[in-house]
This record gives sequence, C-alpha cells and structure tokens, in this order.
Amino acid sequence: MRIPFRRTSCIPFLLVATALAQNNEPAQPVAPAATPASVAPAASPATAPTSPSPGAETSAALDYLFNRKPQDGTAGQQALQASQRAEGKAIAEEAVGVPRQEDPQTRARFERYLGTPQVSQAELDEYFAKMKNVSTNLRDNKLFEAWKQLHELAEYTIIDAGISRELANRVESIWTTDQATASLDRENRELQDGIKTANRNADMMSEQVMRQQIEYQRRMNPAQRRQQQGQQPSNNVNNNNTPQAPTAPTGPPTIQGLEGKLQMTEEYLRSLELKAKIKLNEVKQERLLETAKSDFAEYVSTLFNSGRLNHVVLAADFYRKVFSEGEYPAEMGQQVNASLEINRDVQAAVEVFRYKAERNQLTGANDSLQQAFVTNELNPSILGLERPMKERVADFNQQLDQMRNLIEARDFGNLEILLEKIKLSATDFDTTKPMAMVNAVKLESKMRLGKAKLAAQQGDLKLAMEEFQAAAQAWPGNPDLEDKALTFFDTQDVKSQTLVEFDRLVEEENFRAIFDKQLAFAPALKDDPKRIESLKKALESIKNAELAAEKANVLMLNGDYFGAWETIELAAVNLPDDKKLNKLRADLSGRSAEFVAAINKARDAEGRNELGYSLTWYVNAQRQYPASQIANDGIDRLSKKLLGTAM
Repeated sequence: MRIPFRRTSCIPFLLVATALAQNNEPAQPVAPAATPASVAPAASPATAPTSPSPGAETSAALDYLFNRKPQDGTAGQQALQASQRAEGKAIAEEAVGVPRQEDPQTRARFERYLGTPQVSQAELDEYFAKMKNVSTNLRDNKLFEAWKQLHELAEYTIIDAGISRELANRVESIWTTDQATASLDRENRELQDGIKTANRNADMMSEQVMRQQIEYQRRMNPAQRRQQQGQQPSNNVNNNNTPQAPTAPTGPPTIQGLEGKLQMTEEYLRSLELKAKIKLNEVKQERLLETAKSDFAEYVSTLFNSGRLNHVVLAADFYRKVFSEGEYPAEMGQQVNASLEINRDVQAAVEVFRYKAERNQLTGANDSLQQAFVTNELNPSILGLERPMKERVADFNQQLDQMRNLIEARDFGNLEILLEKIKLSATDFDTTKPMAMVNAVKLESKMRLGKAKLAAQQGDLKLAMEEFQAAAQAWPGNPDLEDKALTFFDTQDVKSQTLVEFDRLVEEENFRAIFDKQLAFAPALKDDPKRIESLKKALESIKNAELAAEKANVLMLNGDYFGAWETIELAAVNLPDDKKLNKLRADLSGRSAEFVAAINKARDAEGRNELGYSLTWYVNAQRQYPASQIANDGIDRLSKKLLGTAM
C-alpha cells in the first residue's frame, strides 16, 4: 500500500518506550491495519508498474518448466529427482513382471504369514470335526447341546480366536429375549383374566339396573303414569268444582340407578384399558423379536466381512433354529452361498499352489497363494500349509524385491547374476525383459564412452564430460568407466591448468564461475582437502543464491514484488558481486521503488546515527510490506537502542 511521506518525530516512540520501561512490562506488538492479502495495493497510474499479460506469464512459466535445466538444490531439481525415482520404480516393476500387492497392510500380513508355522493337521481335523457335530446337533434339534459345543470350539484359540464363544453369547442373548417375551405372555394372560372379570361385572350390573327399571314401571299409578306421559287434566278441580291439590308423583330410584350405570361404565372402561395394555405388550414382543433377528443378522454380516466364513454357515444354522425359521433372510442366504463358494475357490487355489510349487514353478505358485490368502486368509487350507513351502515363496519374493532394488540402483552387473540364480529356482520366471534391459544399458554405456573418447580427441571437452556423466548415470558400475575417465584426464593434462584457474577464481571470489565449471574442477581437486573446502563453500554460496532466486521467482509469480526484492537483497549480502543476483535486484528495485526507497533511507539515516528518523522510515517500509524481515529487524534494533538511551 502506498503511504504518503510525512516527517514523523521520534518523541512518541521515546514516550512509549519510557512508559514501558517504568512499568517493567513487555511491549505488545501492534497488529497492522491490513495485510497485503486483504487490502489491494493502491498506486497512481503514473507510478504503478505495468503488469505483464496472462499470456506472457504463461509463456514464461512453460519456458521455465520445459526449456531450463533445474539448478542443484532448487525446488525444480528436487521435483525432477522425485520424478526420476518414481520412473525408476515403475521401470523396475515392469521389468520384474510379477505384480506386487499394492495394499501395504495386506502385503505386510502376507509376508508375516509366510514366516509363521503351520497349524497341525491333527488340530485342524479335530476342530472341524467338532464344528460338524455342532451342525449335526442343530439338524437334530438339539439346540442346547450345539450351544455347549460352541464353548469347546472357542478353546482352539489359533484357529477360532474365540469367535465361537462370541456366537454362543449371541445365542444366549436371544434366549434372554425369549424370557422377556414369556414374561409378557404371562402378563397378557393375567390381563385377559382381568378383562373377563370386568365384562362379567358389567353384565351383572346391567342386569340389576334393568330389574330396577322394570320394578319402577310396575309400581307407578295411572295418574303418575299419565303425568309422566303428559296426559294430566288441564286444571286441578274435581267434579264438584272444588280445587284439589296435585298428587306428588313418586320419583324413580335415580340414585341407585345412576350408581349402577357408573359402575358398569367403569368396568367397561377398565376392560378397554386392559385390552390396550395387551396390544402394547404384543407390540413389545414383536419389536423384541425383530430387534433380535436384526442384531443376529448384522452379526452374521460382520462374520462374513471379517472372513470367518465357516462361522457364517454355522451362525446361519443357529438363526433358523433359534427363531424357528424355515429359510434364511435373503441377504444371509447370499452370504452363506458366497462363503461356501469362497471356501471352495481357496481350496482349489491352494491345490494349484502345491502342484506348481512341486514343479518349481514359483511364479505361478506365488500368484496362486497370494490370491488364496487375499480371498480368505482364515481358510483351513491356508492355515495348514506347511512352513517349508511358505519359506520357498518367501525366498522368491525376497529375490524379486532385490531385483527391483538393483534395477532402481542401476546395478546391472549384480542384476545379471541374480537373474541366473532366480532362473534355477523358479523355472517359470520370464527373464526376457530384465535381460533385455541389462544388455541395452551395457550397450548404451559403451556407446557413451566411445562418444566421449571421440569428443575428447576433437577437443570438445564439454561434450566429452557430458558423455562421461551420461555413461555413469546409465551404468554406474561399468568397469570400463573409471579407466576411460582416467585416460581421458591424463591425455588432456588439464589438471594443472584446472588448479590454476580454480585458485584464481577463489581469489576473485567468482563463485558463479566455479559453480558453472564444477564438473571440471571436481576430479582435479579430489586429493586436495583445502581446495575441496573452497569448492564446497563456492557451491554452497551459489546454491543459496539459486534458492533465493527461485524463491524470488515464485514470489514474483504471486505478485509479491516486495518480498522478492527483499529475498534477493538478503542473499546479496553474501554474494555482493554475483551478476545474476544483482540483475534480479535491479529488476525488482524498479517494481518495488517505494519500498526500496524507504529501506534505503532508513539504512542511510541509521548509518548517520539518526535513530528516530531511521525508525520512521523503517515503520514506513513495514506499513507497505508488513512481512518485511529487514523492516521488522530494523524496528526491533532501533527500538532497543532508543529504549536504552531513554533509560
């Protein structure tokens, strides 16, 4: 953000520092009003830098990615090395031709399985004989005996792992549910008896009220009956025209009749209430039953997903007997059928493994065993596989891993020896691709050495060095490489010249030139520790400069020109005469003119010991770029000086 310049006095800073010193309290950092990410920089048209077009930025980025070689230590070099390692792994996998299990956890379990001893066949036969007895008892409706035998199966911890005991607990929990259902049945019977009693009482009360009504009608006199029916004479006079007092009618037994009707209604309501309770109990029973079925079916699904396929079949048989079901639920039936099919496939795969292992076809045998293990590692055929046969597969896989490592390390001499060894133990292993790779690399390395020799004879030292390096990368273990390289350097007799040039560049501190010629200097300096240290210093300096340049380029791509200039400025402290850094600093100074001017003025004022004026410019620079290391360090440094002066 552009800040208009105003001469600021250092008195407020001194007052603040003095107050903080008196209170012995640390100064709290003042948060900037806005960060560059939240406030867009404002610049006048006259001073704002012209932003490059999107097409130019894209072209520059593509040119950097595809047309420039990344320098050592840069992010581009690291990405290139990572890409080369990934490419090497892919080439090794393709050359080996035997796919490796992609899931690392499954691969680790399979490797651990190959090293474990087998379960004895006698123990397996005894276990599955008892499991068959459980199924027989269920078929004969001997549910309790089958349940007890589950606890016996759980004692075979290596095979069973306590799963049978958990299945027995599930069955026992269903029986507990049955007890709750039986308790609700008893309660419903008691409620039915209460309903019958209430109905009988209501009938008796209804009969009594009816008798009272009949008796009341019989006792009414005719006059009262007429009065009740509205047929009374119009005036109360007799035949002698003498007024006569009306006869008071005798009322019905209202209190007793009303009481009987209320009691009858109460009994009727009680009957309805008892019926509602019975219905609720029936709903509870249905809910308990459905929940028990659902939980047991979910447990069977858990067994299926965990690979306990024999227990899936056994648990499904318990489901039918415990719940008195003629058929499995649809999903459970599918799981039972799938379990049987998987067991059959695993047994067939193990048989194929045994057949191929006996014929020394370890490639196919390894594939069959891995397929069987991944399908169901708890199958008895897998558990009972003999340890010596598993060790042969383990040795074969170890050789394959060693082959991959040799290809990635480009150690083709030892790779050729290993291929001959594998061919003897695994007759079905195809060595076509790896041997073709060995022959191609050897040929390439020889051709590179020949081309380097021709280039050296023609005086093209640069091309010769590149070809030597390419030959070393193609086959580092080539026995002819060292001899040809020594012959090359002896023939040219450039060692002495190289040492003289190196010493001159070190004296001039021209580290950039040393970096550019490092391949020529390195062989000549290999027996000189002092010069090697100078070479390391030069390379480290240029490496740091290149890192700073890469960081500045990234910041420029993000529009952070202030940060890019400051990165180059800090790197130039150690390499003040480096042309690349100076060129970048000059380019960025124009794009960060205001910020650079503020930093320079602050430094000049600090050099003249005008601390307050310098602090003002550092603060001005910080406002423009809050993340500035130079500005923040200057503020901290001058604040401490001012604070010491005030005290």
